[in-house]
Amino acid sequence: MDRWKYLLLGALGTGSAMAQLTYPGCDAVQSTDFVATEMLNRRGDNGAVKDPDMSEPTRMDVQVINKNGLYDHTNIFYVERLGNVKFFDGAAKTVTLMGKINVRGVSDNGLMGIVLDPNFETNHWLYLWYSPNQLVRKNKQLQLSRYTVKSDNTLDMLSEKVLMKFLANTVDEWHSGGPMAFDSYGDLWGAVGNNSGDLSVDSCTKGYSVLSQTDSTSSAEWGSSNTASLRGSFWRIHPDSSAKGYSIPHGNFGEYWADEFERQGKPAALVAQYRDPLKVLPEIYVKGERSNFSIAVHPTKRWLAWGTVNYAGSNDEFNLTDHPVFTGFPYFHGNNVRTCANGQDSAAPKNTSPMNSGVQDLPPATPGVLNYGMGGWAVNVAIGGPIYFFDRSLNSDVKFPPSFHNKWLIGGFYDFSKKGGLYIASIDSTTLKIANTLRVDNGIFSGFKVRNYIGAKYGADGALYILNYDGYYNSTINPGVMRVTYKGNCKVPLSAKAVGRPRNAGYQKIWLSQLDLKVGEPGAHTFTLFDLNGNKVYSTKGIQDAQYLFSDLEAKAGIKRGVYLVKVETAAGEFVRQASLL
Repeated sequence: MDRWKYLLLGALGTGSAMAQLTYPGCDAVQSTDFVATEMLNRRGDNGAVKDPDMSEPTRMDVQVINKNGLYDHTNIFYVERLGNVKFFDGAAKTVTLMGKINVRGVSDNGLMGIVLDPNFETNHWLYLWYSPNQLVRKNKQLQLSRYTVKSDNTLDMLSEKVLMKFLANTVDEWHSGGPMAFDSYGDLWGAVGNNSGDLSVDSCTKGYSVLSQTDSTSSAEWGSSNTASLRGSFWRIHPDSSAKGYSIPHGNFGEYWADEFERQGKPAALVAQYRDPLKVLPEIYVKGERSNFSIAVHPTKRWLAWGTVNYAGSNDEFNLTDHPVFTGFPYFHGNNVRTCANGQDSAAPKNTSPMNSGVQDLPPATPGVLNYGMGGWAVNVAIGGPIYFFDRSLNSDVKFPPSFHNKWLIGGFYDFSKKGGLYIASIDSTTLKIANTLRVDNGIFSGFKVRNYIGAKYGADGALYILNYDGYYNSTINPGVMRVTYKGNCKVPLSAKAVGRPRNAGYQKIWLSQLDLKVGEPGAHTFTLFDLNGNKVYSTKGIQDAQYLFSDLEAKAGIKRGVYLVKVETAAGEFVRQASLL
């Protein structure tokens, strides 16, 4: 599992900033290349639209509106913890209340998540994650609901479709989840914290151990390490118009680990448990989380990235994976540091608690790819952000430059001295390591300051949208949304002819990258692209040393950016790979 080793090559300051964010033919990025515009905030400061009642915004989504192929304005949909769903009209410069959800708004409970359906313009679907208000304390719930937005930009309250609803903690008010994101497949991903009574100083007895049997819902072994519970997890579903409202994508936690354990020759009984939907909920993608209040899904590669807040700031972590994992909580956190003297083995953790209704034998605990304690970081509360995808076909004068491609924006909520620290993490895409990090709020983004960063998204215009929480619970300082645009001179499309390393040991003369395919195998061959439904979208014949530029395929065959199945047939056999093409 050395792919998960922590690797910090760059300085956290600004000394190496320009060297890390360059692109052939372009000048190094400068702070003057970026402009931040306050779109809306509570006070109406800096020319922003004023929302005088804005308080505790937890999540947002952005809708970029183009007219005649050109950017016109951006609408913002956002939610507040105590139940308000609001709409910022970027054309009219107004804020209106779309509806109010009846929530149980205590601490981390409330209205915690919002995301628009990828086909929002036609189906008008909007998804909310919240804790409904209930009179009976022991019936606390967490749920995902889908609403239809009416033509006047208000919620059709009668349209609510409850997709997921499950029992939450009876006594604890923390880590209820909420972050959600769609990928290019139309799959919806979401985060749920452990929602357990683990904040006691006596965490070893009240956080998860078998000594907390008096109230099973206070135990993280009933949640975070319980594969029959959605608590302490990331889930993945595919929303649809069926009676249930969604289906299960292939390759989630249970299916993945059943296949992996079977490949490893593990007992058939264990494999069968992982295939049992009662023992491992089919919606689960990642288990072993505590407070995972952020999410990013790479638009084409489907990397899942997030920040996790643990018991101590020195053990907070940022995580990145391309397959289902168990991240260790409540037995381990950070760089697989034991939370207690629990005797657990990170290579083979077990949940033997009487509160556990899932499998006992868990996958190896996966440490974070970036851990505070190993880098001397000063920030607190790990909040992940989006991964940038440079779209060379996007006609936008403000999109971020290609030097940000596959860079991950991360931050810290409680970095009060700087009001929320922002960093750019460079990802080594061949091993999914963090190759280096760069502080940007006192470097290339030094022209503006965030105010307790709680999340961000890249819009369809290639600009960055940042949600400022600005305060703690019952925040009334100056929360708001800002838009960061690029005004530098690097407008060159991403067209480098870099050839990737061979991806298949049996085909040392076939190279595949996001930009092109090169076939060095002797003789004739056939190159075919299939879409995700198995439909052939392009096919051609070639001979040795042929190179296929995907940019050419866009012009010849209308191939757009996205995920495809690449197949090369040679005399030696078939080379088949899934690829995300720029």
